Amino acid sequence: MAKFSRPSGLFLLFALLLAAALLAQRPTPPRPVYDPSGNGPDGLLLLREWLAEMGYATTTTGQRSFAIGPADLLFVYPGIEPFTAAEGDRLVEWVEKGGTLVLVDTQDDELLDRFDFATVSGDSTDRLLQAQPLLPAASAVITGTNFARRLRLPHDSPAVTLLAEDGSLARPAAALLRRGKGWVWLLSSDFTLTNERLTDSRSTSQIVPALLRAVPDGGRVFFDTYHLFGPDGPQEAKGIASLQEWAYTTPTGWAALYLLGLGFGFLLLQGRRLGPPLQTITQGRRREAAEFVVAMAGLQRRAGVRSSIARQQNQRLKQRLGRPWQIPADLSDGEFVARLAAADESFNDARLRGLLIRLANAPDEAALVQLAKEVEEVLQWTSKI
Repeated sequence: MAKFSRPSGLFLLFALLLAAALLAQRPTPPRPVYDPSGNGPDGLLLLREWLAEMGYATTTTGQRSFAIGPADLLFVYPGIEPFTAAEGDRLVEWVEKGGTLVLVDTQDDELLDRFDFATVSGDSTDRLLQAQPLLPAASAVITGTNFARRLRLPHDSPAVTLLAEDGSLARPAAALLRRGKGWVWLLSSDFTLTNERLTDSRSTSQIVPALLRAVPDGGRVFFDTYHLFGPDGPQEAKGIASLQEWAYTTPTGWAALYLLGLGFGFLLLQGRRLGPPLQTITQGRRREAAEFVVAMAGLQRRAGVRSSIARQQNQRLKQRLGRPWQIPADLSDGEFVARLAAADESFNDARLRGLLIRLANAPDEAALVQLAKEVEEVLQWTSKI
């Protein structure tokens, strides 16, 4: 194993401990449904931003107690904390003084008894009709409402049905109730007004201007977070709950992860290894020219190539014999022998002619070896003259 310096060892130890802590920590639980600050599909951040663009101040009731405060409009969504009788009295009193209450898909027993309605399930329908012309700015038909849980009003209910299903047994989806100087909006699950609903089913968002009809310009809109989250509040009120959350959601955590990656890259660039370096192969003995000649000769022999060797011997013989008399070697065999005999009367032209003819007739291997030997004898004889 390669030896590490002390700083490198400490850095690797820190990296291993941080990675183990991040993997061992449980992931942060998802934010609750209908979170006013949530930017997920079930959050209400888009609704709050829309209300803020229209000039309304949006806030929450808090988590320590159910404090409505100076609200002009209050949204109440299904939560984990039920309403008590005292909180129901306080809510009714606030409505009768002129507040506007919006109950969205309510299933709380206290609220159902206080405002005398219920929610029922049945077949879903993808369209709602205006039962009363109280939403002039909205379409006569609201589409994109594929939810089975809607409202049920008693026969003597003072609430007015605004939107309902199409049919003889139509169930209300939106109703309006007058209490003292205020108003109570009863909405089914079709009008949760979440980020996903406002983005994908924009037809249902047409009810928002009607909800603001009794709210003064620049009024205050509250979201009930006490009953939504419970007394303990949402996860963000508890601060950083794990090392993984600190590393992923805080600037110091991002810096630590960045330094970790930077240090790891530095070690890689420095050539740190988890083992000895690999041995390089050294250059062996260089081959000699004779080895190349032998290898090529063996290759040509296995391939059965003999014509090129015969031509090479032919050219070699004619070049050596014709050089003293300036006779070109590229002449035909007959012309070359004739010119050589004319230049040197003592030369045996019959032997040379027969040797050239046998080289041109593509001899076999044994004959080619014998011819090469005869060529060498002729060249040696001529060199002695």
